Amino acid sequence: MLNKKHDNVVVVFAKRPVKGKVKTRIAEETSEDFAFELAKCCFIDLLNKINNSDYFDLVVATDSLADLRWFQENYSINGFTIDAAPSLSDKLNIIFKTLTNVHGYSKAILIPMDIPFIKQEDLITGFARLDNNDYVFGPEVNGGVYLMGLKDQGNTNIFSGVRWSTSNSFNDLSKNCQGHSIYNLNLKNDLNLPIDLINLKEEISHSCPILYNFLEKSNYFAPLHNKYINYDDLSIGIPVVVNIVERNNNGQTEILLQTRHKPNIDPANSGKFELPSGLIKRFESAQIAAVRETLEETSVLSEIMPSFLASQPESNGQIIEAYQPYICLQQLSGDRSYVALVFVSRYLEGEPKENIEENRNPHWIDVAKLTEQIKNKPETFFGLSLVALKKYLKIS
Repeated sequence: MLNKKHDNVVVVFAKRPVKGKVKTRIAEETSEDFAFELAKCCFIDLLNKINNSDYFDLVVATDSLADLRWFQENYSINGFTIDAAPSLSDKLNIIFKTLTNVHGYSKAILIPMDIPFIKQEDLITGFARLDNNDYVFGPEVNGGVYLMGLKDQGNTNIFSGVRWSTSNSFNDLSKNCQGHSIYNLNLKNDLNLPIDLINLKEEISHSCPILYNFLEKSNYFAPLHNKYINYDDLSIGIPVVVNIVERNNNGQTEILLQTRHKPNIDPANSGKFELPSGLIKRFESAQIAAVRETLEETSVLSEIMPSFLASQPESNGQIIEAYQPYICLQQLSGDRSYVALVFVSRYLEGEPKENIEENRNPHWIDVAKLTEQIKNKPETFFGLSLVALKKYLKIS
């Protein structure tokens, strides 16, 4: 039995956060680790605002006993399980029946665990509005529902046929309640997409200190100035460096490869294999740029092969490097007008790690497997990297 202290109860519909299964749309453009930590921060911020109320009890409803024990052990929240329910609508029916019929609560409000903008004032307002209304709902800006409340078992058919987790959820729920009195709370935002974190920065900073601190430490709010360039508006060629990093592993030559992940600025090529590459900073040596970009993108430190290193003769007080890269590439049609200086470098140290703003899955691949992959599926490679690797591997 729940430890009932009040006539009102708030139930958090909760699942233990599992990497790869929370904030999945945010994970697609960041990483599963980032989305996992973000989900935990959202819940802690929510909990800090609504816990220890003198107006209502707070419980969780989970799918399994293991999840319930996790919330009890980590956050000291009691609750109950609904693991036998086949659908979300059925689960909601069981939750409200359990709270009103079994545990005797006069009013019950249900909220999700991942919307950190819900405040205790919202919940108290919801309970107050149930005095004169059958239902109270909290509509989301995107068409979802962040709060559902009723004052007895009510008409449990209101959940049937609702298209949950879509832009139709609130409208479907409202239609099911025709003939009943409803009070709708103020619209609230949810954090479903990476752009939501940027657009709602001010609201996050005001009401979600744990989440805001995590995003700040993750450099998520770094200024966009000089960070992203609209390449399609440029009327000039775009100078970049490409780095073919070699290492010897038990007598086999391996090459450092990664998956391109720039869905905001280059969606057409995101998901393709590529070599570490990037722009040359103002007055930066191309060789240094190649090493720097590789280190920033993959955490691997390399050094340019001696035959490609530069000399620095002076001309009238100016430093002008003279060097011969491995090859030069120029894109004359297609994606963008890249002019690429390709270098070959030697691995020094570091284990490949992804940079959530740049790539996914940096890894070593032996040249035999890489050659086979290029021959069989050349379309899975980013254009500049494909041509550089075909030259390097002597693939015609």
